[in-house]
Amino acid sequence: MKELTDRQRQFLDFIRYYIAGHSFPPSIREIQAHFGLRSTKGVKDHIDRLVEYGYLRRMDGAARALELVGEDPLTGTPMKDVVPLVGTVAAGMPLLAEENIEDYLPVPSGLTRTEGMFYLRVSGDSMTGAAILEGDLVLVRPQPFVEQGEIAVVRIGDEATVKRFFRHEDRVELHSENPRYRPIVCRDGSEETRVVGKVVAVYRELE
Repeated sequence: MKELTDRQRQFLDFIRYYIAGHSFPPSIREIQAHFGLRSTKGVKDHIDRLVEYGYLRRMDGAARALELVGEDPLTGTPMKDVVPLVGTVAAGMPLLAEENIEDYLPVPSGLTRTEGMFYLRVSGDSMTGAAILEGDLVLVRPQPFVEQGEIAVVRIGDEATVKRFFRHEDRVELHSENPRYRPIVCRDGSEETRVVGKVVAVYRELE
């Protein structure tokens, strides 16, 4: 594939970020607004190049007619097989907002990529008993419910935490795997607390 300019890479990254957060591509006018362009012509020109170079495909008859194809220009991994890596979660932002995404990484062979799957970088030592250490990457499959005792990513207000999930009659308890930390107890049904997804794998970056 042809190497991208910095500006073309910015356009491609924005489209990827948008799809990761919304599960559908941005419109031409949404791309225009994001980059502060005066007209849609500049957007169309960049998209034409990305289509020509094999990074995007137009889907006939669709209102949001863009699809990611080809390989990631940095990793060589097919773009349909890479998922976003979420680092620090910005307050008030959706978990997969562009501001939270650090990178895109491949889903390892042997695991099936599902819609909305993402990596989350672990902060803290509360799950060391489950061999999840600070800085590890957990691969998360989005789902609104998990079984008792499963390890999940749970959103509490503006924070995302990795814990064992237990639901009781009137409350939810989030248990650490470190005796230094007490369970987090939340009222069941609270809008401030929701399961984001189940942790399906853990990866550690070795220097």
